[in-house]
Amino acid sequence: MSFDRRSILGAALAVPTALAVGAASTVPASAAPAEGGVQAGAWTDLVLAPGITAAEGAPPQVRLITIAGTAFLQARGSITCDLTADTRIASLPAGFGSPTAHIRATAPRNNSAGINACRFEISPAGSVSLYGPNAGNPLTWAQFDSVQTIWR
Repeated sequence: MSFDRRSILGAALAVPTALAVGAASTVPASAAPAEGGVQAGAWTDLVLAPGITAAEGAPPQVRLITIAGTAFLQARGSITCDLTADTRIASLPAGFGSPTAHIRATAPRNNSAGINACRFEISPAGSVSLYGPNAGNPLTWAQFDSVQTIWR
């Protein structure tokens, strides 16, 4: 497991909850997640749609982290593209599982007409889409390192 700032911050935020719930928990200690209630899945590449290119050295990836029983999606990496409409850019990798509802987050993008963010969304079918570009405000790249949201 990598020890990046997000996982350390997430663990620190989960400690008060884990302590408050710990005394009332009925889960045996042997079944508790390792590392103080934090379980991090492996980074897995998104399956990119045609016309979407992974940035060199920063392929778009996702993973799930469970902190105190709550699953969070984290994403990282960047893409280059030429989008002039809301577009499906990728699919979740096989075996990753799908969310039970739409997952939404904000991702940085090229600054065009003063707009420098787009909506990153994963559907219950596992499609990953970006929302916000149009013909007068094309999206040429997006970066996913800031995407972190509750998964289920």
